[in-house]
Amino acid sequence: MNLRFYDFETLEKELEGLSTQHRIAFAAACCERLLPNYNAFAREESWGAPSLLRTALDEVWQILKGKPVDVATLQKLRSACDSYDIVPHSDDFCGYVAEAQEAAIAIYKTLDACIEPTLQHIIEIAERVAFTIEFSTDWDVSIETEKYIETIARHPFTVREMAKQNEILERLKNTKELNYDLLEWLRTSFDNGGKSLIDLG
Repeated sequence: MNLRFYDFETLEKELEGLSTQHRIAFAAACCERLLPNYNAFAREESWGAPSLLRTALDEVWQILKGKPVDVATLQKLRSACDSYDIVPHSDDFCGYVAEAQEAAIAIYKTLDACIEPTLQHIIEIAERVAFTIEFSTDWDVSIETEKYIETIARHPFTVREMAKQNEILERLKNTKELNYDLLEWLRTSFDNGGKSLIDLG
């Protein structure tokens, strides 16, 4: 398998062959690589609630490990994660604000996927990953779209992230039932010294 940057059509086809739980596990693993961006923003700006996003993502992992889905709890967490107090507004901050926004959005979209498990929610989370990389590379958006995407696709952040997504999808395809070891690997296998997919942390 060779999943490419911004190739959401291929990603959708790959995800179609997975169970709902496997898809959510893919999404949660993506969020783990995004969350350090929010943490970096919160430290820099002394604003936000990293612990709330951590709690929300931990709830997803607990569900994947077999905890019964409590829709009321998920909806409460979802509303909190989507609040003006959690998602920073671009007019109010500079620095890593866009990266923090994408991390928060990805996490509440993952909660959405637990409440209403549609494939589109998972694709939207993968889009948050792509947008985050795009923000971090700072390429000239005036160039032709295809060339622009090709240029970002060669960036080390992108190469590393696409390799990780391909690895995760391969593991998920080859594991019929989610188990503790696989879930722990999904949660922790991105070994980047506590930093995000764009080296923030």
